[in-house]
Formats: sequence, structure tokens, C-alpha cells
Amino acid sequence: MKNLGLGLVVVAAGLGLGGCVAAVIGNAPDSGTAADPRARSSADADRALSAAVSARLGANPGLSRAAIMVSALDGTVTLRGRVGSEALRASAERMARAVAGVVSVQNQLQVK
Repeated sequence: MKNLGLGLVVVAAGLGLGGCVAAVIGNAPDSGTAADPRARSSADADRALSAAVSARLGANPGLSRAAIMVSALDGTVTLRGRVGSEALRASAERMARAVAGVVSVQNQLQVK
């Protein structure tokens, strides 16, 4: 009889905490993780913005051969890498700012 009582307590605790697991792991509706469609759409928008900026920079003959890494987070674009001159560094920032959806640019490009 004691084992049955203990078993019921364990089952009840498991059922009661089942919802907590989803929240801790990140599968709860408002957790903001990849299981949340809002998080996916934001990540997709960041990837699309990075691709648009990269394409714009790649169309510039002076920048197309430069090793520029572009990342985006909520409309803020970060440029990293090396360019051949200060003029190319400034040009890359201007071109990135001109892309639709860019809110701000963090220019971390170094002149080699």
C-alpha cells in the first residue's frame, strides 16, 4: 500500500511539473525560442537583411574582393573584416545604411 501511495505522489508531481519543463527547455509559447514563430521570423529577417547588405557590398568592385562579414540583429547591421582603405571602409558603411530595413550600422571594419 505504501508503494502505491508513493507511486501516486510521483505521478502527480510529474503531471504537475510537466508544463514547467516546456518553459525551462524553451518550448513554451512565450519563451522566445526557435519554437516560437516570432523568434523564427525575426531570425529570418536578420538573415535576409544580412544577405541584402552582402549583395549590395558585393556589387561594388572595390568591396567585392574584401573579406567583409555581415551580421544583423533587429535591424542593426555589423560589418567586420578588412578593407584596403579608409574610403572603402566609409563606402561600405554608407552602402549598408542605404539597404531597406537597416536601422543602424556598427562598422568594425579595419583598414589593412
